[in-house]
Amino acid sequence: MKKYLCLVVLSALFLNGCSYVQNLWPFGEDEQQNEFIQDDGAYLAVNPYLWQASLDKLAFMPLASSDAKGGVIVTEWKKFAPNEQLKVVVNIYSQKLQANSLKVEVYKKILKGGAWVDSAPDAALAEETENAILTQARELYHRDVMTR
Repeated sequence: MKKYLCLVVLSALFLNGCSYVQNLWPFGEDEQQNEFIQDDGAYLAVNPYLWQASLDKLAFMPLASSDAKGGVIVTEWKKFAPNEQLKVVVNIYSQKLQANSLKVEVYKKILKGGAWVDSAPDAALAEETENAILTQARELYHRDVMTR
């Protein structure tokens, strides 16, 4: 009888520990989507840490549009050199904090003959921006977990 009682108690403790860990990692579970409801009741369809990190990293550029439900941030063209302009588009695809949940595209225009001409997208700068956003999102997540 003592064996069964001990087994029941240990099982209960183990299951309780699992729910605690699940509450610390709220990404990707349908039952936990309520974690992504903002204070005003609006539903945030993308990972809030990726969203905030993207806004933080692109704060130096004027925004053309942003859609938290669709997970899209588009900046306006910004001049970085006398003959170069850049525009950034960020797409966040899911509520998971993963590298494949994010895609950044950096478009470039070059001044030629007094007119702005489209140039090849800057893949290296796009990858660097993605990495910076992911790093910032992880830092935001860890800071949030430590304050719970």
